Amino acid sequence: MILKYNIKFRLEQRKDKNGNYIIDNVNILVDFTFNSQRIKTPIGYRINSFQWDNEKQQVKRNNFNDIGISANMINQRINEIKTHLINIYTDLSNLDAEITPKTMLNELKYRLNEIKDITHNSQQNAIEYLQLFIDSEKQAKNWSESTIKKMNTIKKHLAGYNSNLQFKDITTTFLQSYIDYQRETLNLNNTTNFKYMRLLVWFMNWATKKGYNTNLEYKTFEYKFKGVTTGDYQKNIVFLSWDELQYLNHIDYLNNKRLEQIKDIYCFCCFTSLRYSDVAHLKKNDIKTDNNGNQYIEILTVKTDDKLSIELNKYALAIWNKHKDIDLKNNRAFPVPSNQKYNSYLKEVAIFAGFTNKETVIEFSGNQRIEKTFEKWELITTHTARKTFIINALYLGIQPDIIRSWTGHKDHKTMELYTKIVSTQKRISMNKFNEI
Repeated sequence: MILKYNIKFRLEQRKDKNGNYIIDNVNILVDFTFNSQRIKTPIGYRINSFQWDNEKQQVKRNNFNDIGISANMINQRINEIKTHLINIYTDLSNLDAEITPKTMLNELKYRLNEIKDITHNSQQNAIEYLQLFIDSEKQAKNWSESTIKKMNTIKKHLAGYNSNLQFKDITTTFLQSYIDYQRETLNLNNTTNFKYMRLLVWFMNWATKKGYNTNLEYKTFEYKFKGVTTGDYQKNIVFLSWDELQYLNHIDYLNNKRLEQIKDIYCFCCFTSLRYSDVAHLKKNDIKTDNNGNQYIEILTVKTDDKLSIELNKYALAIWNKHKDIDLKNNRAFPVPSNQKYNSYLKEVAIFAGFTNKETVIEFSGNQRIEKTFEKWELITTHTARKTFIINALYLGIQPDIIRSWTGHKDHKTMELYTKIVSTQKRISMNKFNEI
């Protein structure tokens, strides 16, 4: 998507009673045009005309306005507003949201901390507050694209169920009925239904904390879904065995540069535990060298803001050395496409690798157990790389606490899930001796 906009900072042109342009203590304006629309608003500072640099669109250095505000502080405000406006326009465009000067200005004020929230309106319904939650928290908490997409899906579902839903309507009876609606009308399995309910409670907690909601019935509602406990989940984890990973890593995709790159990126994640969001944002300078000449990744994860240090093993290092001299935009480490394209290309890679063995996925819809069989390539996604790393690390005998230091998992129960899978795999392997 190519976004077209223009942003300019200039002095307000206003005349005095005699028809002469005012040149002292003049408002600095930001002029932002987009989609044949325009925002023109003061930035909150004034300056004398002779202190303004029209070409650079900022205050000349070593100057102060009439109330003693320095050029440095005013120019910092200009840069801040410019960055925010571009980011707001980009974010709203990516979400296919309606963009108007009013929404742009409201969001700008929020990001500048000039308003903590959009003014509380008692006429707003819960779905409108959900949009406020999405708009405000996605920036404050640096949400991933995946989280934004899920929250927008919840908004769509709620609007489909009751487009004028009020907080007072969200009773325990409503919540049970809504769970049934997601299962029966939207055909969501228990796992997805459970995830969406957790996100809905997250929103409700936010609304309660902000004072928008006073109905606390949701706090006493207990929702249980068959098949979503740790024990039920383990059969649904798709990963590559060590032999499959090694085979994939050494495949030659001949002249298909696109598939070769996707294979390398995926294998790099399998050898480092990186999520898609982290490898997509990984920069060359995130790969560092310690005093002993060993290379490692040091990042702040996109999803959880955890600072991680991940040593590069020989397999990850070989992939990095293959790509490190390629010049990419914004100093990126790898040419990572969008998540959607990545997963599509990855399935081509998995088909080429011959991953056609059958995998059974168990789902529950209400109390009904549903088994679905797929060829393995159909289930290979960006998420399976991280799972592949964890399971193979456990299989190699690496302690769970050390693995968690690489993956950033805080809950040891999550690691227990993978430990059970590895124990099952080891038992199956040992039983092969009994077949001889």
